[in-house]
Amino acid sequence: MNKTLDELFVYPKELVDEESKRVIHLVRQWADKEIISQRQEYRENYEKLFIEKRKSLNLTIGLQRLTLPEEHGGFGWNNPASTPGIVSVLTEIGRADAAIGVVSAIKCVVFAAISMAPNLDKVLCDVLAPIYCADELKTASLILPGAGNVWQETPLFLGRSIKARIEPDGEGYSVNGNDLRPINSGAVADLFCVVCADKLGRPCIALVPGNDVNVVRGKTLLETGLNASASANADVSFNNVKIPKSYVIARDGVVEEIYTWLNLLLGGVSVGAAMNFFEMISDWSETRTIKGGYMMKENPLCAAVLADVADEVFTARILLYDLAHIMSKPEDWGHSGSQRVYTISQIIGSRVQQSAIRAINRGMELMGSAGYSKEWHVEKHWRDVKTIQSYLCGVGAEAPVKMDTARFFYDCKEI
Repeated sequence: MNKTLDELFVYPKELVDEESKRVIHLVRQWADKEIISQRQEYRENYEKLFIEKRKSLNLTIGLQRLTLPEEHGGFGWNNPASTPGIVSVLTEIGRADAAIGVVSAIKCVVFAAISMAPNLDKVLCDVLAPIYCADELKTASLILPGAGNVWQETPLFLGRSIKARIEPDGEGYSVNGNDLRPINSGAVADLFCVVCADKLGRPCIALVPGNDVNVVRGKTLLETGLNASASANADVSFNNVKIPKSYVIARDGVVEEIYTWLNLLLGGVSVGAAMNFFEMISDWSETRTIKGGYMMKENPLCAAVLADVADEVFTARILLYDLAHIMSKPEDWGHSGSQRVYTISQIIGSRVQQSAIRAINRGMELMGSAGYSKEWHVEKHWRDVKTIQSYLCGVGAEAPVKMDTARFFYDCKEI
């Protein structure tokens, strides 16, 4: 391939400042040197090397502190203007390994709710940063509203069932909820960010330390992708877990903010994986011939399939930067928890995941056994992106996204 990815999949570079570009370049070097250039070894020693590479990214480079304010030892990327830079970093991580990307993205999402201007919570940063963003790897997990139980009536967040609840308890709160399904890392998380309902049924966010004795984890779930120790998921129950009052965030729009950031950053991870797949299929197509000795990529039908791959990746990346631009300009479009920005993030998040998986699907069809075999790493990208897609817009999750869209565009009141 004689062009760089940024020359092919163009994006508005003016959205990313020079400092951010230096960090992005550093993460790209990490991805290329530490993982992409060593795919075979990485696959064969996955768990061991996963831990090593995640440590080098988060502790040596310091990305564990990406969205923390500078006064808390962070990069200072806690302003909406930093949004394009943040998603660019997650895209580079996704090129290397989507599992590292997901656990990195979730931590960014959780701390964005705490530290992102104008809602910087200095008290929470003072307490949580030294514990979860210091010199030891820590994993955060999200528990969002979802499908309810037919025998149980629960409060709702925009049609989604909130199965966790909080109640005042002395100077703080108690958190309860049975068989809650995190979107990631439930079996190993050090910190849970949980969407709860208060006594009046209003949604809020509770931060629950994973080491509390009243946090009960179920058996590790078998998932399609993201098969690393830090991603191991399990159902979780909270049995009267006590948390300080400061660990509850109840401002208007905070749950919408979580979804908005989640759509952006998991979109970045999936686009990164799709871009690396494009690199793989480009290299593969350079050495494949068909009857008559012609290069496969010069056959019109094969070229059309290769074009589909590029089309989907290109479209997904452009959409992602559209969302990042909107989030970086709250004075123009509203804050990340507003109905407008939340709805746009749901639309773009869903479409980005669809495009990423379509790109890989089309290319795998052309590659045949090379696409399905582990030696090429393509099937891992497919499994990882498919798992991310199921988090955001899989079966059962697509209908609420459609209802979000209908509410905003058609002023629906009863759905």
